[in-house]
Amino acid sequence: MTYPNPKTVAAVLTPHVVAMLAARVIAETLREEIDAIKVRVLSEGTYTSDYAEYDDENGNRVTIPKRDWTISDDQSAEYYRLLDLAIRAAGHNPPEGYCPALMAESELRDAQHALITAAERFFPGMTTSKLLCGTKTEGGLETHAKYLDLLAGLVMAA
Repeated sequence: MTYPNPKTVAAVLTPHVVAMLAARVIAETLREEIDAIKVRVLSEGTYTSDYAEYDDENGNRVTIPKRDWTISDDQSAEYYRLLDLAIRAAGHNPPEGYCPALMAESELRDAQHALITAAERFFPGMTTSKLLCGTKTEGGLETHAKYLDLLAGLVMAA
């Protein structure tokens, strides 16, 4: 069995690793910013959940950004209208109905997929689909993340 030359691998994968790392920084930064905006909007109103299984110390009041999707239908239009205004006031201008953090996270997934696809040339069989299936000891997301870290480390070490 022949192994790929690390310098060749690095030359091919470097642009993809750089793109993925840049996308990660943007996605993580925007997620923090948008979640802070969501916390503010949620705290300024009283939004309740229709899902009892997500009730916490606040009863059915929604206070956690990642649970805003549980806001009751009769309150959600007002919440998303106020959220959109707050996001625009913070200097973002996404298309109507879009979240800047979700858009950035989608770009990150695209960059990760492009890196894995480029690496298939050197590591046949290591596809996004197979990585997301996981292993006997690790779940798919963990396997996927570990492989991306290994590819980035390979490029950085070369």
